[in-house]
Amino acid sequence: MIAQWAGSRGLRYEPFPDEAWFRQWEPHDTIAPPSHFLNAVTWLAAPHPGHIVLVEPWYAFDDMPPLDRTVMAFASHPSLGPRAAIRGGEHFLTRVAFIESARPPEVALGDPAWDALVTTFAASPQTARQAFHGRLRKLLLGWKFQGHLELRAGGLVLHFEGLRPIQEDYDRLLRITQQVVEKAVTPRP
Repeated sequence: MIAQWAGSRGLRYEPFPDEAWFRQWEPHDTIAPPSHFLNAVTWLAAPHPGHIVLVEPWYAFDDMPPLDRTVMAFASHPSLGPRAAIRGGEHFLTRVAFIESARPPEVALGDPAWDALVTTFAASPQTARQAFHGRLRKLLLGWKFQGHLELRAGGLVLHFEGLRPIQEDYDRLLRITQQVVEKAVTPRP
């Protein structure tokens, strides 16, 4: 079904994508690494720089059913960054152990609505405010964002809570990710 959806939109589909590409994004700041990835769909932002990969992270050993199923996005764009992350809510893929890297510092931005909605992680409040500037915060606040969003130099990783690995949610996540990237790379006010 995902293959048909991707084909109908001219997107590249890989049922078993290259794990190495996804592993280069690790370690994540707020997301636990899955055992593997399935059903990757790639959208190219031609003629603009960047691309988005939607994928189902598989959180189970090969002989076990998964804890739950979701879809997440990886986006590349040269204007993304600096490194900061947010988490809204507690989800089955939330990272709880920090073995290969230190837990990032938790910071407040001084924006009461934002600080009540999400937990922000960054090297400093200033870095967090740079990454999650006013336009991006306004978008995410309008959605009452629940999930994970990690920004870094040249990319982002997005989990939007409640989306499943079905055609409609792949389509929705592509639109959401496009909007997040657009707001994140918009010049800061």
